[in-house]
Amino acid sequence: DLSSLIECNESHFSFSDDDEEQDIGEHINQIDINESKISPSSTAFVTFTSLRAKQAAAQCALTPDRTSMRVFHAPDPRSVLWENINFPFSMQDTAKFGMKVVWIVGILFWAIPVSVVNSLANLNSILQALNIKTVDSSKPWYGFLSGLLPVIAFSFLLNALFALIIVAAKRVIKLKSRSDVDAYVTYWHQLYQFANLWLIVIGGSIFNQLQALLSNPESILNTVANAMIGSSVFFLNMILTQSVGKCAHDLSRIPKYSQSLFLRLWRSERTPTKRQSEASKTPDTYQWGYEIPKITFIFMVVILYCPIVPIMEIFGLVYFAARYITYKHQFLHVNAQSFEGGGNATWS
Repeated sequence: DLSSLIECNESHFSFSDDDEEQDIGEHINQIDINESKISPSSTAFVTFTSLRAKQAAAQCALTPDRTSMRVFHAPDPRSVLWENINFPFSMQDTAKFGMKVVWIVGILFWAIPVSVVNSLANLNSILQALNIKTVDSSKPWYGFLSGLLPVIAFSFLLNALFALIIVAAKRVIKLKSRSDVDAYVTYWHQLYQFANLWLIVIGGSIFNQLQALLSNPESILNTVANAMIGSSVFFLNMILTQSVGKCAHDLSRIPKYSQSLFLRLWRSERTPTKRQSEASKTPDTYQWGYEIPKITFIFMVVILYCPIVPIMEIFGLVYFAARYITYKHQFLHVNAQSFEGGGNATWS
């Protein structure tokens, strides 16, 4: 596997325009890999002395067999995951296919956790199942909790899903750059958001919905129309919670301050090293795979409901206005991208 930018284990070699007709193997022999420091790898970073040579290597078919050598534009060096650099692409393709099967099966059974989340809206049923005395459902706080608990549980569910996709990308598939990880996480997180919209609106498992669709295709329109009204309350609560709670969470920086306070208490008897002090001041990086699917999900909900629930447009306006103000402040004063992904997360 050959990428189009750079160095290998402190040994450097370059290609110029005059070298284009020479055998690449002659240059590869210049690389001296110290096996005591680094494992052998089929991945290399190559620096070219001209843009013309680099584009020629990146765009031309260098070998008749496309599986024998893969050429990519090299990512930002800051985004390279060096611990995965020696993982062969053939094994990476196998792991990627296996995880694709896992995610597709997960979507088919995603209705189970979504149904559990929706069941939290009925607090008295949960109390009865736990043999706890029920409460008066006419009280204002009951309606507040029954509307808020499913939204909070749904957020925790998606956060757990996001963490699992991250682990799969870095530890199972072993993608070689953080920009590739962002693209992979964005893709699968967005697909699960599409599944969430369908399952929350319609309810039930995908198997039952497919069976009903195959037996009577015309019934799907009536089913969607009847189910949309009942799900509008959940979406309104979710948009309101995201508008207020998420923006307040991001602007207050409570998790970051809590982490710093914990580290100070833990190191109260020791003076932090310079590296530890600098690490505590490192700004957060915007996680495309976490934020973009959520924003797209809210946009789809607003567009879907605005013809039948006009107030949804007002909630959507409040949400996107609040997120605009929050993102503007965070990007200008708080967050800083630790690497340049080149739009790989959104356009790959």
